[in-house]
Amino acid sequence: MGDAGRHHHRHGSFGSRDLENSGSDASGYSDEHDRDDGTRDWDSRDSYSVRSDDPVPSKIERSGSVGYSKPGKKDPIGALLKLMDMMEENGGHDERSLNDYDGESHLMGKGGKGYDNEFFDDASTRRPPSVTRSYMSEEEEELEYTAAPFYVQDEENGDYGEDEDGKPIYPAELDSQKPQIEKKYKQRNRINWLGSSVFFIYLVAFCFYMWIRVTKTLDLGQFVAYGIAILVIEIMGATATVIYGLNLILRPVYETFPDDPENPGRPLVDHPYHIRVLIPCYKEPLEIVGRTATAALDAELPRTCQRTVYLLDDGKDAAKRKWCMQMGSEMVYVSGRRRAPGEMNGKSANLNNAMRQIYPEGVPIPLNEMVCIFDADQVANPDFFLKTVPLFDAGDDVGMVLSPQAYHNLKQHADIFNHANVHFWEYAQPGYDALGFISCTGTNFLTRSCAFREAGWSPEYTLTEDFALGMELKKCKYHCRYVEEYLAVGEAPDQVRNCFQQRSRWCKGHFQIFLSRRHCPLFQRGLSFFQRMMYCTGVWSYVVGAVTTPTYILIPLLTVWAGIFPIVVSQWAALGLTVYFAAQTLVLSYTKKVKHVEALWFASVSNSILWFTYVKACWRAAMSSCGSSLTFKTTLKGAGKLMNTALGDLWMPGGCLIVLLITLGFGIAKLVQGQTIITTLSISVVWLIYAAIPPFLICWYTVAGRGTTLQFWCRVMFVLSYAASICAIALLWAVYPPQ
Repeated sequence: MGDAGRHHHRHGSFGSRDLENSGSDASGYSDEHDRDDGTRDWDSRDSYSVRSDDPVPSKIERSGSVGYSKPGKKDPIGALLKLMDMMEENGGHDERSLNDYDGESHLMGKGGKGYDNEFFDDASTRRPPSVTRSYMSEEEEELEYTAAPFYVQDEENGDYGEDEDGKPIYPAELDSQKPQIEKKYKQRNRINWLGSSVFFIYLVAFCFYMWIRVTKTLDLGQFVAYGIAILVIEIMGATATVIYGLNLILRPVYETFPDDPENPGRPLVDHPYHIRVLIPCYKEPLEIVGRTATAALDAELPRTCQRTVYLLDDGKDAAKRKWCMQMGSEMVYVSGRRRAPGEMNGKSANLNNAMRQIYPEGVPIPLNEMVCIFDADQVANPDFFLKTVPLFDAGDDVGMVLSPQAYHNLKQHADIFNHANVHFWEYAQPGYDALGFISCTGTNFLTRSCAFREAGWSPEYTLTEDFALGMELKKCKYHCRYVEEYLAVGEAPDQVRNCFQQRSRWCKGHFQIFLSRRHCPLFQRGLSFFQRMMYCTGVWSYVVGAVTTPTYILIPLLTVWAGIFPIVVSQWAALGLTVYFAAQTLVLSYTKKVKHVEALWFASVSNSILWFTYVKACWRAAMSSCGSSLTFKTTLKGAGKLMNTALGDLWMPGGCLIVLLITLGFGIAKLVQGQTIITTLSISVVWLIYAAIPPFLICWYTVAGRGTTLQFWCRVMFVLSYAASICAIALLWAVYPPQ
């Protein structure tokens, strides 16, 4: 059957982030435990422990646990897990050092530009000290460290901006200055002829296949209802492929920017932008957050631009505050906000607290004010602002400029959770740009401050505030530009529990938006019909993944144990499946580079691993929207921690693997004992091998490690999956009755 449902987007889902890899989830707001009702347990997460009783240790280790580990406390389970990691070459990345960069970890960006390994050396950027977390005293915690309004800061710097007549704008005159959108952005696109041709071939093949399925393969007698149900699920899977194919038709045409005559090699911008860099954090160590802040502070700017970096600390860390105060006037520490009862999205609330301080209510925001957001671990390239800021000059209604995400701790040939998300960043997002669709991913982006305010700041009504922000900006008629170049690098979650929770959170966030009467994309008047449909594709793809994957596992099981096959095998069926499989493979394997084929395959593997997570997230989001009260997920330690980090998520893929292997053995035994080998049973045996690949890889990832051996098995399974698909098609031709 068609396997389209396994290839949908980000966030495991198309139109969202695996849709994320959304967004970066190394931020404290991304790795804390979710509550089952969609809210988060803020006090349960801190994965760092101090190695000794020294108040300022020389190094901070990541313990792999959830919650603080007391010095000297023995943890045999944790020691065993660490020993297993050490046995794997380049396995667990326990130290989480930015110097663990692997030259093959990242795919090349626009123009073949990738990351410079030197960028990750200690000497390349200023590095904060490695210190332990320092809690504030009760008196300090009562203080609120706020940011000054933007016009006060400009007054201190002696720069207020200028009006239309070239006269300086003073704070007293800001009330009468309303930003007017005079220059409108004009989208320019080109047709991607190769991508369009591949998509057109797929549409023709799909129509041909559907004609054969409806007219030639449903004569199943008493099992006709089963055959129709499988056909409907196939159509569901095909819709995900169609949505993905739409993004291959057009590509944006990017402007060329003149060099600044006074600074050759740097772009010349039309306005003196002031960029407010916001770095929200919770309990990440200063070593991580400070690296992000100094990279943002040291990155080059166009000549006429200014910047201020704000560290938004929800963890009230005195060490971070003291460090910020030593960094000069361009670094501002913000902390001490009061959390609202039942707060759902702490990251958004933290951002909005700072935004309302910097941009007071009732004071118009000039068009040259920008906000840039980095997650706590996202280290910007030195040319980040040189590549992004000029894109705002294309029009005053350009509300956002977005760049992709990459991670230093990935192995390109072992990315079974699809953190690299190549199909999203390098194929879907450029298509979104051309179609005028905004798919924000939460970090490494800039937004015009007045547009940010008009959109209501960062949405707090959902766990996926980034996706919701894109929709809110589009409702306000703003445009988004996409930079096809990796300009920042972060850290991807690699613990099984964190990966599953991340994808569950993304899925629940999309359903929160869709099931909301107020925010459902279908009922947003500011969106066109096409935009409403596009903003629903994330939810739809999660549904597709939650339905198609278990169905395609169930089909060979029923054939082996009950002798029920969902189609009438004939020459017509073989022809239709051959044509459709070839066309679908063309679309889902359409790449600019040969090595991307493997990366796109990992998207299929990831969704096959995570299907049950999507089922649970869909159900919990639906129950939460109905007012159900669900329990918190608690923090476990010792043996319970092992269950929490792995086995609690592995029971479904592990159970599937066991059932598939038992069925495979039984099927082979039946083939050996049967009179003929070439039957639908043989097709199902090959299908079982194909279906067992994703659960095998996640079990190996958890039990044996993430290093060289996992890379070996991923490459073997990559070849085996395509071989199994081709073998199944060949068997179809051999099974049909002779004429």
